[in-house]
Amino acid sequence: MVYRSLRIPVWLVAAVLIVAFVHGSGAGTTARQDVQPAFRIVTRNVSDVITEDVTPEIARTLGMSHTEGVVVSDVMCSPLQRGDVILAVNGKPVRCQNELDAALADLRYGQSLVLEIYRDGRILTVTVQPAIETPPPPTMLQGTTEIRGMRVASLSSQEGVIIVDTRIGTTASDVGLKRGDIILNVDGHPVHTADEFLSFMRQLNNRDATFDVLRSNGQIHVFTIPE
Repeated sequence: MVYRSLRIPVWLVAAVLIVAFVHGSGAGTTARQDVQPAFRIVTRNVSDVITEDVTPEIARTLGMSHTEGVVVSDVMCSPLQRGDVILAVNGKPVRCQNELDAALADLRYGQSLVLEIYRDGRILTVTVQPAIETPPPPTMLQGTTEIRGMRVASLSSQEGVIIVDTRIGTTASDVGLKRGDIILNVDGHPVHTADEFLSFMRQLNNRDATFDVLRSNGQIHVFTIPE
């Protein structure tokens, strides 16, 4: 049996795991140590998920009418179970390991995985938070812009803008935003540059502004600056 592996960027967050229409996994399952996981997800700790292509023999064993998908051959402490077949990731069909690799590689930083799986003759949906490897720290680019008491700069990663400073006595400072925080979006709109952040803020016309903020400990917090 040939196993494939994939490493996706790690998300060191205490993420919430949402499971829809799925029963608990076998508590005694332990992942093999000699095979690299296809991906890792956040549970109480971090769980390795080991996968392989569905073969005709596996399909017959599982009662599948088609030889497609990626079967979970080993998993540790996860709502996924051995024998689950991953059919789609975030709505994108997965027919083999290569397609699973491609779907995972397309994930945005911190994006959840909505997995469509085949289990015991039924199609179920499981939503999990991937655990991803810490990327190299982004470089702060030159040039800053200021609005609502925050001075921000663009990042080389093109993922969010970094707060360079907050003025004491402003709402930004009062709600707890601080130097080094990375604002990922404004009211759900991803931001990539300081100019884009400024444009989104101006469009709000001083209305409440809500941000997803990545802190230095790897956790994401939601902040709202009142009008």
